[in-house]
Parts: sequence; C-alpha cells; structure tokens
Amino acid sequence: MTDHSQIPHLMRLLDDASESVRAHAFGQILRMGDDPEAVAAPYLDALTPQQRTIFRNLLAQHRQEGVWREAWLAWPDLVPICPQLEEAFRLLAQFQYGWQPPVHLADLLDDLADGFLASGRPRDALGLSRYLFVSQKFQGDAENYYDPLNSNLIHVIEKRRGLPISLCAVFMLVGARVGIEVYGCNVPRHFLARAEVNNEDLLFDCFHGGRVLTRDERNSLRDSLSPNLAYLLVEAPSAPEIILRVLNNLVDASEQVNDTAQAVLMRDLMRDLHMRMHSG
Repeated sequence: MTDHSQIPHLMRLLDDASESVRAHAFGQILRMGDDPEAVAAPYLDALTPQQRTIFRNLLAQHRQEGVWREAWLAWPDLVPICPQLEEAFRLLAQFQYGWQPPVHLADLLDDLADGFLASGRPRDALGLSRYLFVSQKFQGDAENYYDPLNSNLIHVIEKRRGLPISLCAVFMLVGARVGIEVYGCNVPRHFLARAEVNNEDLLFDCFHGGRVLTRDERNSLRDSLSPNLAYLLVEAPSAPEIILRVLNNLVDASEQVNDTAQAVLMRDLMRDLHMRMHSG
C-alpha cells in the first residue's frame, strides 16, 4: 500500500521558490497513484489558495501533456518528411508553451509561402533563401543562443530569430509548400540546409543569412569530417534524426536557464522517440 503521509509536505512545496523543488514535489505526488486529484483531495483544504491554484494548474497541464504524449508517439507514422517534421515542431511548441499557442504553426508557414509566391523571386531554393533570409530577415540568434524558444518554430517565425536547425526547418517547410525541395544537412556543430539549383548541389548556412557555402568551404567541411561521417554531406537526415538533435539542443538550453522540469520533459521525449524509432 502506498504511503500517503508525505503528501501534505509535498503539496506545501508546490509554491517553493526553487523550480526544481516544485517539479520534484509534483512528480512525487504523481507517483502516489493513478488519479493524482483523488490522492490529493483529502489534503487540499489545508493548503493556501495559492498552493491549491498551483496544484490545479499543474494537474491540468499534466493531463494535457498526456494527450500530447499520445500524439508524440504517432507523428513518425506520417509521410513524407515535411509533414513529420511540422507535426513534431507543432507538438514541441505545445510542450514548451504549456498551453494551446495563440497562433497555429501551419498558418505562419502558409503566410510565408504565400509571401514568397507573391514576391516575384525565382521559384528555386536560391530565390526562397533570399526571400526568407534577406526580405524577411530570418537570422541566427547569436545574442540569446541558449534561449529554449530558439527551438520553437512559432517563436522563431514570429521573432525571425533561431538556431541553425530551426531556421533550416523553416526553409524546408516553406519549401515543401511551394514545391521546392530543401533537405537538412546533419553535420556536427552547425546544421546546414541542402538543395539542388540548376543541377548544382548547394549548401546553405541559414544561421548566417542563408548564404551559400563556397566550394573551398565545402571542401574544408568535407576534410574536417571523419571517413565514417562523410555521408552526412550527401545523405539527408530523417525527420526523427532532425528532431533528436532539436531535443538535445532543448535539453542543453533548458539546463542553461535552470529549467529542470523542461529538461526532464525533453529527455523523456527523446527517450520516447528513440523507443519509437527502434520498435518493430
């Protein structure tokens, strides 16, 4: 039989000044039984109004995360890569915000696609790159590199700032809407985008204005890779591979800002995705 004697103490910790203490206390309450609301009900009257409100908000968020977790296990079944990628980023935005975002990721991507089609720029990856990174001023967020929201595509599109991989994802997802194939290039340290223009394979640095790498830079990059990683320059990563790298960035960023609960959640999502990728 589960010992509930610690529940009053744990519930009084829900408004502790330390986020890690609050997260640990709520996690311990969740482990007390399948229905945390029923487990906690006998002790609610002894709490302050603020503690009761915090508990109910945490419980509502926990239930919503349960719904999102079910969807998280399903998105790898989508095809092809861009629907997978978009659904994964949509879910990550919900996990990060903790509530239904005020705007839909799909609508933001649609607006960018419509803007590109109306821009008169060439209908190729170079034209799209110049539209996004010159006209629309998407660029890397060097000042706040470790802000976890730099991996949130809704935030990235609204602020026009992000990490190399999130900016590449915008490039890919807008490209898919207008019939332009853009792929990821999962090289170490600095994620790139890859696309073919006029029968030439180009690498784009989305963090630095979408510029195209020179031949010397490509050769230098190739030489820097060990022989067993040379394939990364020509083989496009899958959506799960891209999202695993995004999740790793989110773990690091959450730890940088001491958001223990978010770091734990992102590790859990990584574990779920690893299991999903290797099941069956």
